[in-house]
Amino acid sequence: MMKRVLKMLGWTAAGILVLILLLVGYVSASWDKPVERRIPAMKAPRDSASIARGQFLYQTAAQCWQCHGENRGPGGYPSGGAVEDLRDIGPGFGIWYIPNITPDIETGIGSWADGEIVRLLREGVKKDGRPAFIMPSERFNGLSDEDVLSLVAYLRSFPPVKNVVPPHEPSIVAKALFTFGIIKAQPEVKDVIPTPAPGVTVEWGKYLTAHASLCMDCHSAVDLSTGQFYKDSLLSGGNFPFGKKGPGQPYDAPTFAFGKNITPDAETGIGTWTESQFLDAVRIGVRPDGTVLVGHMPYAYIGLWPENDLRAVYLYLKSVPAVNKRIPPVEFGKIFSEGRGVVLGAAIFDTYCKTCHGEAGKGAPPTKLVLAEIANTIDDATLEKFISQGQPSLRMPGFTKTLSKDHLGDVVAYIRTLKK
Repeated sequence: MMKRVLKMLGWTAAGILVLILLLVGYVSASWDKPVERRIPAMKAPRDSASIARGQFLYQTAAQCWQCHGENRGPGGYPSGGAVEDLRDIGPGFGIWYIPNITPDIETGIGSWADGEIVRLLREGVKKDGRPAFIMPSERFNGLSDEDVLSLVAYLRSFPPVKNVVPPHEPSIVAKALFTFGIIKAQPEVKDVIPTPAPGVTVEWGKYLTAHASLCMDCHSAVDLSTGQFYKDSLLSGGNFPFGKKGPGQPYDAPTFAFGKNITPDAETGIGTWTESQFLDAVRIGVRPDGTVLVGHMPYAYIGLWPENDLRAVYLYLKSVPAVNKRIPPVEFGKIFSEGRGVVLGAAIFDTYCKTCHGEAGKGAPPTKLVLAEIANTIDDATLEKFISQGQPSLRMPGFTKTLSKDHLGDVVAYIRTLKK
């Protein structure tokens, strides 16, 4: 009897193993099959106004450079190659490489038709018909014809950069999700999408928040098994942490944070914030309590939006359902408790100052001030006072409620090391 049971268990295990092997084989052969999807018959304009609008969307609103920029920064050209290590995210998606989107014919998008770029942006379908991954097409799916073509026009304005990007290394889980349509292209855009009339309205605020910026991506939770937003809790806080590097490496930045709840919940969201307080937060980076937001929140760029756009966003956020959801506070790395002097000053600078002032103070689009060039023209006391008090007219937040006097001294010590 026992032999019969063991024999049955053996055959069962063998059968399961065969099924697994067959499934793995099927997934490996089927995951990247192209989808049938028409190419929109659209042509991007080449006028300066359209290119300027595309530049605003790329650099300031959607901030495409955060993935595609050189060294993932706002400068340089979007020649790709950055690594997204997703082996430790959700079920593990493998390693993905950000593509080259300069107009290089061989390694970039120089051979793509304008409609193919539009299809990728809004529907997540690549030139070869295969679904894209990571590309925020769920948000861009509602981007207007005018705006998406302006983005194409701006991308066409870059000089071609030849840079061969390695092929993706998807995990078997990622391949399975593609195979069975869990990760898939966005719905086909069949009709014209007009640009809503700009103004201090809920409709315009919704368009900016949901389609033309990063707000939804950072502040909404994502189903880590599909990559799609949880529709019943939009804007109530993200579950994809900033500062995560990869398996066994929890930090690539001094801080670790999640996008906050920005629904009008009075307890856990921004329900008690006035319009003025909201504008201070998104333009200068100062919370209602006077503390400064960490650099994961790109207020330095959002603050460059027209004021009426930001007021429209505030109206829209006040109109969405309030969700009572508490998001963990910012987690600071060991450097904040164990570091001293220049080392700690560098970490503080990276956390609070780099977004505006650039890597090593060498400048960034939000400010024309190149800190590395003027640091030695200001004495320590004046520099420390300026950092402490700030200057709202320059969109420089005051850190008196955020940093201790010792920490201010550490930042000044680090700034003294900056070189042109």
